[in-house]
Amino acid sequence: MNRPAKKNAIGRLFISQMEESLAQLKHDSSVRSVVLRSEVLGTFCSGADLKERAEMKEEEVGPFVSRLRKSVSELADLPVPIIAAIDGTALGGGLEVALACDIRIAATSAKMGLVETKWAIFPGGVYPCVG
Repeated sequence: MNRPAKKNAIGRLFISQMEESLAQLKHDSSVRSVVLRSEVLGTFCSGADLKERAEMKEEEVGPFVSRLRKSVSELADLPVPIIAAIDGTALGGGLEVALACDIRIAATSAKMGLVETKWAIFPGGVYPCVG
């Protein structure tokens, strides 16, 4: 992940890049494991790009969330071990992306949280952890 200006916030570009990467990984039999990491110092993924989301038309939100859920489920379903290397903040949907991985390794400086609970939003919108 490498979106420094937005601290790897999850938006349309993030989802498109994730879809492309997953499509390649699914069909590459030489892949033995995947390490999901950030190129942005101090940030794994800051969660949803709330500014981009606020600019979406109401009819765009549902398909956007569906694409994100599908991508994260496909990440979790890859047939190889997925390792989240968390070096910095992993918040909201960013933490849910990390939770979809098989193994999570965090730096001592990592900060994680489901901040959406402050707004009475139930976590699990990206990757349902229960069920």
